[in-house]
Amino acid sequence: MKTVLITGSEGFVGQHLWRELECTGYIVSGTTLNIPEKGLSENVYQCDILDKVALNDLIVKLKPDCIFHLAAQPKPGLSFEKPQLTFEINTIGTINLLESVRSTNEYIPRVIFVGTSEEHGVVDQEKLPITEETPLNPINPYAISKVANWYLAKEYVNSFGFDLVYITPFTHTGPGQLTGFLAPDVASQIVEIEKYNQEPVVITGDLSAKRDMVDVRDVARAYRLLMEKGSSGERYIVSSGESVPVKQIVDTLIGLARIKIEHRIDPKRNRPSDIPDLYGSHAKLSRITGWEPEIPLEKTLSDLLDWYRTQA
Repeated sequence: MKTVLITGSEGFVGQHLWRELECTGYIVSGTTLNIPEKGLSENVYQCDILDKVALNDLIVKLKPDCIFHLAAQPKPGLSFEKPQLTFEINTIGTINLLESVRSTNEYIPRVIFVGTSEEHGVVDQEKLPITEETPLNPINPYAISKVANWYLAKEYVNSFGFDLVYITPFTHTGPGQLTGFLAPDVASQIVEIEKYNQEPVVITGDLSAKRDMVDVRDVARAYRLLMEKGSSGERYIVSSGESVPVKQIVDTLIGLARIKIEHRIDPKRNRPSDIPDLYGSHAKLSRITGWEPEIPLEKTLSDLLDWYRTQA
């Protein structure tokens, strides 16, 4: 495989994956939904995955050796507010991609789907860590849309001979992640406080949950290795292998601030439903690729906070 197309390449993970692939010798192209003010970067195409004709034309034109399908509505919280939009983008958009590939004659690229650890829902403590064999039990519209994609993936492998690998990443963060998720929400508040634009108080929702947190750069490396070594029709978990209290994430970021900051909880920021503890085993991924997480959580959070400082 030499040429790679990333749908949603201008997104958080897409940008890190692009760098990972280019640094290891691949020729990369990507799609974006909106044209930025600075214009399109080289090899980035404006394409809405809900536009079947435009998507089909692009795939026929490029015929990449591999397609990473990252374009999605990625926020579980938003999926409660906009469930229809979530399913249109995450599931109908995925069907459009699959059908675009299927409509081309004698062209079988490797396709990489990205799911979510939330597909497994609430798992009893004694049944953790989550593995590829853990039953699926989604409890929010976002996770349900991703479970639908897993079943679509299996169907297209079995019925149409697709070469398709399914990846289940656990929570990941790092430089470049926009607000709408815990760590960047806190980092952005800290930067505003450091600029004296708001009182020295960070506000979050409930912090009683625990999460498996991975650096996005480690995640991008795992994606590249699974493109190279993963088996078609299989799913692979990308995780740190342990969970940390989300309060630790907030406390670490506040500890990295340049001034003293208090923390308050606003119940209005809580999700309608949440998962108390979630962590996975990357044993299958490591056995196949040799991957291990390399970047410590404190460095991840420090780099995220520094990135927000550069945006000020």
